[in-house]
Amino acid sequence: MTDNSLSSCLPGVRLRLTQLEGCRERSHSFHDLPAGDTVAQPTTFAGATWELRAALAPVPERPEALDGAVTFRVTEGEAREVAVALEWPVTPWSREVFVMLPAAAYNGNRYPSRAYQYPPMVHEPADIGAQAPLLVSDVPRLAYDAGVPSRLQLRTGDLTTPCLTYYDPAAGTATIILTEQGSHLGDHGLTVEESADRSEAVLRLEAPCVRRDTLYMMCNTAAPSWDHGANWQPGSEVTLRFRLIRFPATSVQDLYDRFAVVRKDLTEAVRLKHELPLSAAWRLTEEKHQRENWCDEGYYRVGTHEAALESPYQDWQVGWVGGGMTLVAMLAEGLPESRARGLRNLEWMFTHAQHANGLFHTVRNDGAVMGDGFGVPGTERWYMVRKQVDALYFLIKAFTVLRGQDPGWQMPEHWAVGTRRLADLLVATFQRCGQLGQYLDCETGDVVVGGSTAAAMGPGALALAGQFFAEPAYVAVAEALAGQLDEQDVRAGVTVGGPGEILKCPDSESAFAMLESFVVLYEVTGCQHWLQRAEAMAAQCLTWCASYDYSFPPDSWLGRLDARAAGSVWANVQNKHSAPGLCTLSGDALLKLFRYTGNRLWLDQIVETAHNHTQYLSRADRPVGDAQVMRPGYMCERVNFSDWEGSDNVGGNLFGSCWPEVSLMLTATELPGVYAQPDTGLLAVFDHLEVSWVRQDEGTASLQCHNPTAFDAEVKLFVEPSTAAGTILGQAAALHWPRFVVPAGETRTLAV
Repeated sequence: MTDNSLSSCLPGVRLRLTQLEGCRERSHSFHDLPAGDTVAQPTTFAGATWELRAALAPVPERPEALDGAVTFRVTEGEAREVAVALEWPVTPWSREVFVMLPAAAYNGNRYPSRAYQYPPMVHEPADIGAQAPLLVSDVPRLAYDAGVPSRLQLRTGDLTTPCLTYYDPAAGTATIILTEQGSHLGDHGLTVEESADRSEAVLRLEAPCVRRDTLYMMCNTAAPSWDHGANWQPGSEVTLRFRLIRFPATSVQDLYDRFAVVRKDLTEAVRLKHELPLSAAWRLTEEKHQRENWCDEGYYRVGTHEAALESPYQDWQVGWVGGGMTLVAMLAEGLPESRARGLRNLEWMFTHAQHANGLFHTVRNDGAVMGDGFGVPGTERWYMVRKQVDALYFLIKAFTVLRGQDPGWQMPEHWAVGTRRLADLLVATFQRCGQLGQYLDCETGDVVVGGSTAAAMGPGALALAGQFFAEPAYVAVAEALAGQLDEQDVRAGVTVGGPGEILKCPDSESAFAMLESFVVLYEVTGCQHWLQRAEAMAAQCLTWCASYDYSFPPDSWLGRLDARAAGSVWANVQNKHSAPGLCTLSGDALLKLFRYTGNRLWLDQIVETAHNHTQYLSRADRPVGDAQVMRPGYMCERVNFSDWEGSDNVGGNLFGSCWPEVSLMLTATELPGVYAQPDTGLLAVFDHLEVSWVRQDEGTASLQCHNPTAFDAEVKLFVEPSTAAGTILGQAAALHWPRFVVPAGETRTLAV
């Protein structure tokens, strides 16, 4: 592909038949696929006669795109162990080309790697310090070093959208090749393979997926491949469909922006299935947390009592996967006992779980304080900065909830002192070290491992603290930190290192935290710059969200439950699973961003994510997994499309209670069940309801709401004219939204 015209790209498409016999591989290729609807001359390969038919056509609604469908059919004979493919040879190419395979590779994951077992933790002297390099674990990636083989080979089930995309800065173009999940042969294969000198590359779409030699399992790209070609008989056929989109681009952000618009072009429309209302899911999760997560010492555990006995990380963690986030949901939405415990949790944090310098204990188990180094010698004092900025952010949210519920509420003085002590330490660390890094020394507050986007929630946390305490210095540092992370990571197209057990792999958690911070900065400062950066970040965030309903194996747990994968959020390029909801946020930043910009992409995404979240909550009448393991109120983080945990775990490996329960509670707390604009007729239904407008006369309207589920729904209603959508929503807005009840199976009409 050497210029901007699609007509010149398409003759470069190559059709390939490949037979794989043990360690041997032999292929036959067809070049220069002509435009239109054509049939190639029959050919004999691997003992069979093959007919190849191609149909190519422009896309009226997308002038920069072209649709293709190529059918491979055996007319005579039989062929064993054969895979068929479309290939796009690309020249010139270079290591500067930015390859993006959504949720699987960012910049091709072309970074230095360390082959550590899970959980990977840096420990070599050269990898530690404020100027620590960006390192990834042993994940699928293009080679960092020159002159060695370089190949990314994946299944469509490894991505949130089946596609191949790249941005070529030298050519000033970006290319997106969309396809389907697979065929009757299984998931398609997706490969990017580079020449030894990186001057050429081949992009391959293959059926069935056959990863040559090796495949990926946790932190290991050298696991022997179990893939095989298909066996073909007369009449056997498969069709590979694609949409090729090529357009001028001056930055990697241009690729993200276009991808956000086109990513659903070749997959069926997402169909939301009504099953469990948000309020019913809240009650089930709240009951479970009171029963199995509350510690009488005075805090909500991350995991259950049983789990905390087995792992210290299931006891107290201040941020990342629960802990200090849980109490916010309980204060805002809980029953009196839950609210009382939320207050006790706050008191416990300030009196028992905070260092004198302001940092909160990052992990506690049975009274013992631990670091975040997973027991690696020398890391005893390492604290994830992610957990500390999460703590500050959610503390201010908790205080805002308490003040919203009671305008006369007075914060205990030691709570204010402790919160400001944490904010002051973060400010001092940034001013002294020039960054917040990835890990801090819990005694000095210095950065011990720098780099990464781990502090992505920091700008939002400091901005909220500055607003709450009327402290401009906090807001100033929030903007400086946001500017640094924006320049270093967001504009480079890669946010990394949010979780504590992936080294600095690209991940969704740092991406969504960065979005949260940009939106908060806009709300606090009113500066349009942060709103623009929020939209850029949101486009990157969408690459982490499943854009379609993956077809799970029918005999898997998620297949048997008819689970809808759209809206689930991929974890990172190392832990190759999608998950229910955001770790660990409600996603209300996307609703806010829609209100401030009018861009429906952001609204549609959070509707899918919030609505589909409750289907993964295990119930007595519908266990999501083994009922002995996945008890009522349990939710696992696994929405497995990938076979990274074994081919029999696609749609499975549901191992118990996990952080998405807290994400679900925050979703039910901070998002409306229905959002409506009467003047425009816009309706966004987050909850499990069928809702429509009932126009009565000029200037008045009603909503007809039907609850098709077996559970009563208590629904928050957020109604505003479009002219009010630009007003700042801020924190704890849901406290003021009216509620209505729609009993199971019934219909209610509401005047709005």
